[in-house]
Amino acid sequence: MQILVVNPPLGGPAAAPCAALRAASFLSGMEPLTVWDANLDFWNQRLLTGAAAEAAGVWRGDGFYDPASYLSARQALEERLAQAGPEPAQGTYGFAGLKLPVMLTLESLLAQAGDERNPSGAWSAESLSQRLPEGQKALVLLCLETPGQCLGAAVMGLWLKRHRPEAVVALVGDCLEQAGAPSGPGPAWDHALSPMDPGPLRVLASSLTGLTPGSGCSLEWSSISLQGFLSPAPVMSLRPVVGMDLVREDPRDPGLAAPRLLEGHRLAGLIGQMAERGVAGVLLTSQEMPAAYLEKLAPELEGNRTPLALAASLEDPPSPQALAALARGGLRLIHWSAPSGGGLESDSLLAAMNNVLVSASRTGLWNHLKLPMEGSDSWAQALLDFTGSNPQVVHSWFRPTPWPWSPRPISYIGEPRAEAYRQVAPLPGGPLWRKLAGPAHLLLFLERHGCDTVRHWRVRSEGGSVFRLGENLSYVYAEPKDMAPDVLEEIALLVLAAGKVKPQWLRYNLANAYLVAYATEEGVIAGTDTLKRLRPEYLEHIKEQSGLDLTGYTERGYVSIRPEYRGTGMGNALVQGIIARAGGRKMVIITGEDNLAGQKLLARNNQRRVRTYFSNRLNKPMQIWMPQEQDPELGEEK
Repeated sequence: MQILVVNPPLGGPAAAPCAALRAASFLSGMEPLTVWDANLDFWNQRLLTGAAAEAAGVWRGDGFYDPASYLSARQALEERLAQAGPEPAQGTYGFAGLKLPVMLTLESLLAQAGDERNPSGAWSAESLSQRLPEGQKALVLLCLETPGQCLGAAVMGLWLKRHRPEAVVALVGDCLEQAGAPSGPGPAWDHALSPMDPGPLRVLASSLTGLTPGSGCSLEWSSISLQGFLSPAPVMSLRPVVGMDLVREDPRDPGLAAPRLLEGHRLAGLIGQMAERGVAGVLLTSQEMPAAYLEKLAPELEGNRTPLALAASLEDPPSPQALAALARGGLRLIHWSAPSGGGLESDSLLAAMNNVLVSASRTGLWNHLKLPMEGSDSWAQALLDFTGSNPQVVHSWFRPTPWPWSPRPISYIGEPRAEAYRQVAPLPGGPLWRKLAGPAHLLLFLERHGCDTVRHWRVRSEGGSVFRLGENLSYVYAEPKDMAPDVLEEIALLVLAAGKVKPQWLRYNLANAYLVAYATEEGVIAGTDTLKRLRPEYLEHIKEQSGLDLTGYTERGYVSIRPEYRGTGMGNALVQGIIARAGGRKMVIITGEDNLAGQKLLARNNQRRVRTYFSNRLNKPMQIWMPQEQDPELGEEK
């Protein structure tokens, strides 16, 4: 009896079929056994044809890493996918595979699979008939990795049940652990098995073949090619769980009822084995890793050069030291799951999240945040606002793709957005990461270009060209009387968006300032700083509260940098430009004690803190800073 392990059509074309390789590893030694990547064959034979074949060649070569070449190829590929796609009611083709309709159920999916208009139907029939001659007894495992493959597997299963009734068909996938997933025979399969417990799969194969699977402890590579994927080098997804990717030492062991993460040294060894086969990146993102596990894993990865992505929770994050060690061991990308809210104050949760994400970002790691599908409570909205307002630490985000049996959301929560910045002119285009075809491509880009470069790349609105934020900034220093009213108003809105200034005197102070500085790029104001005159009433207030008489001083303030430009050096450039043009005027900077980012910017620009006082108006401590060489008799607070 032949064993045919299939990666069904309608998945993504960028990563190797790990689900099929896992299933094959459970049955090692049971010959004849073949692993068939039907998904990759379908892409190469039916989708990547004509002009799309040339575009695919760009993604398979060095042109992949050039953003302009990448985008040009993507446009050609998207045109082909739109042309070759199924009826709209059946979904749409994308680089993650077939995107199923949101409200699709398993029953309606099976009905679609039986529709002769299904674009994979004729191809599946022809390919299966060549691989399984009539009368051939076989065990066929249809291994699921992505939701779109449910339709591809159902098409194949229905054809096998009708035309190869002697074949035993099993649906195999981690997803079958979910509530509502198939758990027994169906119209397109005889068995539905989760490799969470490989025991039933091994027993089924033994009962049909009369053979006993071996106790091999590596992925089954013998009949799979790592060539032809839609990327310059193969990337593989891997679930690092005992009983999933490695066969237990005792072949009689039926496996575990619940997943347990592989010991660190075994996982590191498996990554090394994959690197030897030419795998250029490993996605360990299907299973969250607790902090205690990551602390132990970090030293095991020392010396690893294969770029990695893994999943972790912001409610149980590893230490900054562990993150740094993991980065040295090849980690480039973290899929973070956000806290659930759980009754805690949103501000406290967001502050804790921010600390973890900042720590990861400082080590050069890319933070990819998993957002919920639904939610209408205040925490869900706060999470969206945080995500949209902090692109310097939340570098990208995603939502899990539902399976046909997944519960449907009651209310979708929408896109991340920066509420405070809705009034200012939007930046042109969008971030490059949204144009990359999934985590595999993102991981390769991060390895080649680094986190800082990738996060600052932005695609222009026409979709074919890229610019790097901060690379072509133009700086303007002008007196308010020489500035257009709409420019002053845009600067006022940008200052208000930063949330540190109340609107009462803002526009008055801008209109009466000594000097207003701002930076533009792509026709949009990206940041600003101002050298202000101190109003008499404000001077008196500061004197009463702090004891300092600042008559004759100017105040440098209203620093506001768009979130996307944080970390580009623009803030420093604006500050230095204002200082250089102050014309010998004495200068102070007044900032909240809670404005840590502003204080760091001041310290970097040779400023010192001379006084801290409590503002009754603002109900918080405030700090007065000035240049190091100015008024030395006032000393410096430590």
